[in-house]
Amino acid sequence: MKEVKEFLLEHQDLKYHDFSQELNIYNKYKSIGVRIPLIRDYAKYLSKKYSIDYLIKNIDQEYYEEVLLKGFIIGNYKDLSYDELIFYIKNHLPKITDWSMTDTFAASLKITKKYSDKLWNYILKNLNSKKEFYVRFSLVMILDYYINDQYKDKIYEIIKSVKLENYYVKMANAWLLSYMFINYFDDTINFVNSNKLDNWTLRKGITKAIESFRISDENKEVLKTIRKNI
Repeated sequence: MKEVKEFLLEHQDLKYHDFSQELNIYNKYKSIGVRIPLIRDYAKYLSKKYSIDYLIKNIDQEYYEEVLLKGFIIGNYKDLSYDELIFYIKNHLPKITDWSMTDTFAASLKITKKYSDKLWNYILKNLNSKKEFYVRFSLVMILDYYINDQYKDKIYEIIKSVKLENYYVKMANAWLLSYMFINYFDDTINFVNSNKLDNWTLRKGITKAIESFRISDENKEVLKTIRKNI
């Protein structure tokens, strides 16, 4: 779509381009350098103007920002059926090549709350993938939408069962562990005391939890003691 490329090029920020290039060093796409809030707002505008099918088919994916835009667009259609949602997720995931694309796409899928039980099964299937960003996508989806009493024990099982050694998978798993400390501190302490997690994930998860303002100073001291003994 010519209008999409024109919009993105008109909103190029060269300083941000240089910054984002450093963060996305493994990205296969060319980058324009457009800030994510602008892309998100533009996705809302396009979603009101065109159908999702038209946008997904006609927006190119030459640039990193175009792929981000497509992810945001999918999240904007709140009336998708479950089958339609899965179709668009499956279509989009192969285009993802870095952690930022993964995390922003997951965060845009607020419709997950509408289909949480059904999507859970799809998320579990992706956790068995050998593809780094498929697994990270599932872990971030859990972090964003499933940390609650219904899924708590299932999440603990997932944290200890993640085997893929890719850096961005391990970071997402540690991030998920940190959120479990934040939301279920005592239960998560019991979990790490009762299960043998790899030291890297445990240390990173504790560090991220300590950095959170949502954990009391007293509980941070408990975590520091555990970290010291790893």
